[in-house]
Amino acid sequence: MLDLHQNQLSGEFYSVPTSKKLDSLLLSFNFITGIINLDRCPNLSVLDLHNNKLQNLPDGVCTLYNLKTLTISNNDLSDINPKLSLLDSLVRITIEGNPLRAIKPAMRSAGAVQLKKFLKLRLDDSEIAQEEKKQAVVLGIPGARS
Repeated sequence: MLDLHQNQLSGEFYSVPTSKKLDSLLLSFNFITGIINLDRCPNLSVLDLHNNKLQNLPDGVCTLYNLKTLTISNNDLSDINPKLSLLDSLVRITIEGNPLRAIKPAMRSAGAVQLKKFLKLRLDDSEIAQEEKKQAVVLGIPGARS
């Protein structure tokens, strides 16, 4: 676990450590506007980014195929990448406190399963197939090819 919450970190956070063993990355209560290099910790299961200044959900979050908990509440997010819906292991998402224009308030608190169903409707079938294929290759599912 790497706990850097309440450290007055600001701007782009790029200091994600390279580790296949890192399970939890806690960056809440900072002033982070973006995060890159999430691919350095592919087995992350908890990502806590609440109470920051994120305007966009980092693309790297959608490649964290082992992610179980994503906390992005109280940021400046106006939308969420619908590819998040394809993370099968993701079972907890908190998004409240963001100016999300494309997601109704009732859907924001409906839970991860309902939110993922809603987001998946915003993807076309070819995009879904492409992302699922990429995920199967990364996870080493037998028969998956790039």
